[in-house]
Amino acid sequence: MPPIRSILVSLLVGLVHAGTLIAVALSLGYSIGPSEYTILGMGWRYGGLVVVAAVPVWLVFRYRIIAPLIALILTSGYVFGMELTPPGPTFRDVAEVERLAEPTGIIVVENGLYIARYMLNASVWTVGFLFLGLIEYTVRTGWKRLPAVPSPSPLISIPASRGQALRIATVGGVLHAIVMLWFALRLGLTVSGEFGWLLYVSSTLGMWILAAVPLYLLVRHLVVAPATVLTAFILLDVQAEFTASPDDPHALYFGAWFLYLGLLLIVAGIEVGLRQLQIAQRLRVMS
Repeated sequence: MPPIRSILVSLLVGLVHAGTLIAVALSLGYSIGPSEYTILGMGWRYGGLVVVAAVPVWLVFRYRIIAPLIALILTSGYVFGMELTPPGPTFRDVAEVERLAEPTGIIVVENGLYIARYMLNASVWTVGFLFLGLIEYTVRTGWKRLPAVPSPSPLISIPASRGQALRIATVGGVLHAIVMLWFALRLGLTVSGEFGWLLYVSSTLGMWILAAVPLYLLVRHLVVAPATVLTAFILLDVQAEFTASPDDPHALYFGAWFLYLGLLLIVAGIEVGLRQLQIAQRLRVMS
């Protein structure tokens, strides 16, 4: 399919995806209509639902990459399923929930808000889908026993040169850092103390490192496990926001990023070690 046509078709699918979710949400009584937001807020929320679907569809048309599309279908199916199967969303005043005498005017939604949270966090889902697509692209390009990508990108040769790998890792790390910082601010993660802002700075830098290291290992050395585990961290982190919980996994992910980095490095060491062992066994057989 020609590039322009694939982009247009992908955007059309994204619009249908967004329109369907918004229509279902409005029918359930959620206050997410255009009048609820500013132009910027509406563009961020509605546009996010378009982009989160358009990106996986475009990857299918452009590179025949299917993993992000499968992840999108599973995620959207989960959201639709949770919203449309009993028990449906229940809107209750805080006074009713907390047994107060006077109504507060603050509405609590029980058994719902899946579409609203999916819409608001669409940027995080998009980053997860992009990393998933890069993993499949790398594996299918670098591993000869798998079906090759029909038209590889001239911007991403596998294995990548050092300079190209640094550029990919830098861009991916910046994208991850920006989205995860926004996610932390949206969730209202606060740090007490005069120098609490330093934790935000160090954690944002950590978000960059956390993504850049596995992405570099992926495209430069075809070490797949760290990037795969990172992508799982991202998707599980944002998936946890579908349900209200006193324990916020993103606080741990954002604040204790070095623990996750350590785990990724351990996973990388295990994969490299297994590869070296496999090579040694082959040499033994050949000799």
